[in-house]
Amino acid sequence: MEEKDIQENVEVTQADNKPYQVKIEEARKTLFSSYTKQRRISNIIMFVVLAAIVGVMFMVMSNIQWLKIVGYSLGGAILVGMILYYVLTRKNFPNKTKEYITMVSNILREQQFGSNYSNIKYDLDEKFAITDFASDGVYKDATSINSRNIVRAEYKGHHVTYGEVALLRPSTRKQQVPPLFVGKYITLPNDLDFSGRFVIVMKNPKQPFDLPNAVEDLTVLEEKEDMVVYGPEGADIHKTLKGSFLTDLRRIRVDNHLFNVNVVVWGGHSAAYLSYDDAIMAIPFDKPFDQQAYDQSFADVNAIIKLLAGE
Repeated sequence: MEEKDIQENVEVTQADNKPYQVKIEEARKTLFSSYTKQRRISNIIMFVVLAAIVGVMFMVMSNIQWLKIVGYSLGGAILVGMILYYVLTRKNFPNKTKEYITMVSNILREQQFGSNYSNIKYDLDEKFAITDFASDGVYKDATSINSRNIVRAEYKGHHVTYGEVALLRPSTRKQQVPPLFVGKYITLPNDLDFSGRFVIVMKNPKQPFDLPNAVEDLTVLEEKEDMVVYGPEGADIHKTLKGSFLTDLRRIRVDNHLFNVNVVVWGGHSAAYLSYDDAIMAIPFDKPFDQQAYDQSFADVNAIIKLLAGE
């Protein structure tokens, strides 16, 4: 990891005095307008080219020599023109999209970690590995992983690692298997000392989503309609964790855009998996930016970090 790729001590900057949601929505509208315009131009060009090709075919199949010459010349001109158009425009929209994604990611990162955090570091090229999640004991059978926006920071002296992750199972052309998990991942060290692990699942009872599949070695210690606590047989989670841990965790509402929360606690290591829908996990493009959804996700992440830090 090269030093130049790392940004430190990120602070929220409002140089243009615009709220973050306004800046993102303005950029989204500009990009989508550019996409719509370019697509319209491409459709018009394609229509004209198809019409011209029909004319060229008529000319070259004619018995009139000069008409054949004109047809071949026009056909060559069309080919050269298409190649030239492709060369001049092929990187235009992709470059604009890349700039937009970078801008949105920076704004959202600053909004999430702009206060209450210090020593903020991130590398745009850093990725998680599957092995980073195997030791949690929450999900198994993941064969590939997508990750982005990995941030390392400190919260009141606690080291925090955050990232956006998709844990994927094998799929085939005939069968697309849903991912194991898509959402935000947070991990912190802890100073607990006990054997085994606890896995706490907060779910939407009407539509359970991204449930853990690596808890066969644990037993159900507590079960409510919206929460299941797994742990070693005979263990007392209330004695191991602070008494209000589960109560504080349940204050995070699993509804709307938040599908599920899995929290795992080992001696020395805590982590949380927050499953979100596309309104949070996809960069806004054809639909308006959903400020309410993002504000809630910021609050969810802050609440989880505060809880895992023992605050």
